Amino acid sequence: MSITFWLQFVLVCIIGAMSPGPSVALIIRNSVRFSRAAGVLTAIGHACGIGIYASLAIIGLHFILTTNLFIFNAIQIIGSIFLLGLGIMFLIDRSTGLQIEETQKNHNSFFQGLIIAIINPKILIWFTAIFSNFITINSSTITNFILIITPTMIDGIWYVIVAIIVTSYGLKEFFQEKKIAIQKISGSLLIIISLSLLINLFNQ
Repeated sequence: MSITFWLQFVLVCIIGAMSPGPSVALIIRNSVRFSRAAGVLTAIGHACGIGIYASLAIIGLHFILTTNLFIFNAIQIIGSIFLLGLGIMFLIDRSTGLQIEETQKNHNSFFQGLIIAIINPKILIWFTAIFSNFITINSSTITNFILIITPTMIDGIWYVIVAIIVTSYGLKEFFQEKKIAIQKISGSLLIIISLSLLINLFNQ
């Protein structure tokens, strides 16, 4: 994997991690309602869930790549279109607020973070869409490890930062107010990256 492709991959992972949703809502809630430590543990649990999904996506795509190249190429195109559609959805979605059900009263923050990642099937679809454009039949074990550890670390670091910021400055309202702006920026970047990936695919 070239440094350029890796940087593209990092950018997509950062966008995915920073996108508002139930995960960041849970981390903000646990941080504000319980403690910074609870928020950090939730973040670590969520990162572990991300690592599990990333590993499953890598294993599945390598199996398809070595058994049916046509299906793999189709997944690459579908994956890029998925990212494009997600970017467009981010641009037009104007729902507000970061909500989390008050029924989630379990104080075991690590497992809350792990479970909220695992029960979200969109994460597996997300990784399948991303990885299909970054792995090849000759991808080494080191490359696969980088593809797994990069989103895991980015996810964990980002959510730990969120937990620290929220508990340090009480910026829960800031995240709520800026949700739409964050979505529009993320959506624009996803559209640019997905179009770039599609152009590369059809130029091969």
